[in-house]
Amino acid sequence: MPAVLLLLFTVASRFQTFGNPLLNIDEEFYLFGGGRILHGDLPYLAFWDRKPALLFVLYAGFHLFGPYRVLAYQIGAALAVWGTSLLLYKMARTLTSRGGAVVAAMLYCTGLTLCGGEGGQTPVFYTLLVAAAMALVLFKVVLAPDGPRQVRRVGMLAMGLFGLSMQIKYTTVFEGCFLGLYLLWYAARHGQTRRGLCADAALWVLPAVLPSAAVFLFYAVIGHAHDWFFANVDSIFLRAAMPPAETAALRTRLLKAIAPLLAGGAVAAWLFRHAPGQAQRQFLSLWAVAACCGVAVFGGWYFHYALPLFAPLAVISSPLWNRKAGRLWLVLMLAVQTATAQKRLHNHRLENGDMRTYQAYLAAMPDPKGCLFVYEGPPVLYDTSHWCGLTNHPFPGHFNEQAEIHSTGMNPSAELDHVLAQKPRYVVTQAPAWAGENLSIRAHLFQTLTQDYREVYRHQGPQTAVVVYQRAP
Repeated sequence: MPAVLLLLFTVASRFQTFGNPLLNIDEEFYLFGGGRILHGDLPYLAFWDRKPALLFVLYAGFHLFGPYRVLAYQIGAALAVWGTSLLLYKMARTLTSRGGAVVAAMLYCTGLTLCGGEGGQTPVFYTLLVAAAMALVLFKVVLAPDGPRQVRRVGMLAMGLFGLSMQIKYTTVFEGCFLGLYLLWYAARHGQTRRGLCADAALWVLPAVLPSAAVFLFYAVIGHAHDWFFANVDSIFLRAAMPPAETAALRTRLLKAIAPLLAGGAVAAWLFRHAPGQAQRQFLSLWAVAACCGVAVFGGWYFHYALPLFAPLAVISSPLWNRKAGRLWLVLMLAVQTATAQKRLHNHRLENGDMRTYQAYLAAMPDPKGCLFVYEGPPVLYDTSHWCGLTNHPFPGHFNEQAEIHSTGMNPSAELDHVLAQKPRYVVTQAPAWAGENLSIRAHLFQTLTQDYREVYRHQGPQTAVVVYQRAP
């Protein structure tokens, strides 16, 4: 029964989004990249990004559904959320009753829609793998009578799951490091020798790095090891900070989103610090701390960076259900979070559009042979016949974002000249300029747009507009 209830809740919480191709520029780009892989193009070479290759392979699978590819990735994302919620329910049941565990799992589902995870953002998929690894260790090691005998084998399986998750996004390395250290502590506490601990560490590190190492070796064999390393390692550290005001605003917004669960988890840890079940309580609380540290260390503070926090915070908040006041708090939090998230989805559709808006974009670009350049706008428009490969840096933010000016391996101004020299038939921009935009690049582009292009379509949202320009005859 909880499984059916959580499936229905997952679908209901995301129902507004199904079939909408304009949910988020990130997942639009992943879907486009997946399609390019099916055409033989390789990440980091034909289209550049710093995301791991397996993410684009995942979206290539969704792209196989052709005209239904948008719905396919959204259904896949919903199934990932449902699977994660079931794992969270199972883990929360070690701390509370069935009702509290169900509410905790629901808080995870609706927390995603609150912070931009209503579609296929990376945490939607990798949190399933992370939660599976944590559940495996919890039930097969922490709570198992024969945990000391199973710890080596279970650790290999769990770290293998983390290895896969890192090929969706590398930030899971923080939670993976926590799990590895916890397993070493557990093994040492149960009598493992120093030599045995060294063997354990080696056996756990190997599956964790194997997927990424395999991808690196592939690129090394074809002569592009440097391209892989720059995209996956160097570029991460070359990215500049956002403007202080923008960073402060994003940090405040993120903290507001997780504050109720963060407070709930802290209160639950204090209230039940002497209650039975300290082994699982300690393990799950440390997971939550590791996840929070990962977000804090990685920085950036984009709103969707809160997404991986909802899983562990929801679980450690679940014991509040065991107190009357805590039960009221959890129910109130679920109600407010759900209502706020659904309102946000409605506002997001008004701002960014839906399938009708997407069709209007395409109608404004009737020439199937006309090449397209998306300077700022929905990358899903590239996933059409208008893609001509004008640049191998098609993600709009790599052109328009000030923080990316020295981190992508290209000179945005020179690359913009290269694109415009090819005289694209259509150019997509957004108005007004946003706080972190590279204004010199914007001015450079608009000098050409003013001279050689005319506006043919504008989607006007409450705050911003996306504008399609066509090259004048």
